Amino acid sequence: MEIKADGEQIVIHVETIEVKVLGDLANQLLDITSPDSEVVKNEDPLAALIGIDSQAAKPTDPISTRLFPDAYPDDPDASMEFRRFTERSLRDTNVTRAKRVLADLEGRTKLTLNPDQWQQWVGFLNSLRLALGTRLEIDQESWTEERSESDPLYQLHELYNWLTWMQETLISIGYFGEE
Repeated sequence: MEIKADGEQIVIHVETIEVKVLGDLANQLLDITSPDSEVVKNEDPLAALIGIDSQAAKPTDPISTRLFPDAYPDDPDASMEFRRFTERSLRDTNVTRAKRVLADLEGRTKLTLNPDQWQQWVGFLNSLRLALGTRLEIDQESWTEERSESDPLYQLHELYNWLTWMQETLISIGYFGEE
């Protein structure tokens, strides 16, 4: 993979296998973040229109808990209320980002990202790193530890490092914010 700035755009050259890996990861993120079909439907049409859930439940899966954490860990009621107002939009944002990445990757090994696409990619990579880091139980102290190739999780750690490199590179060469 090669990532370069080209004026107001970022150009990414990817290998076919990298396209497949990123596509698979995008589909997995869609599976994790898509609204659950079992979620109670909104009874209030206005709440449904503006994206507020009438009821909210704390995720039970560690990855979902990491992607959609409690806003107030010491106050479960306040956390549930906050979740009711925000979780749907957070899920929608993750779904939009994953779909953007899938659309950008479709049949391509050269990607050209405009500032909006760049922002979607950076957010997508952040969510992937949070999810994978949770699965690997990576914390601030352990994320730089060297792994033996005989470690059963070695390849997943290498994937995490690659995603970190990709996100770091995109951020360092592609910030399109105000000066």
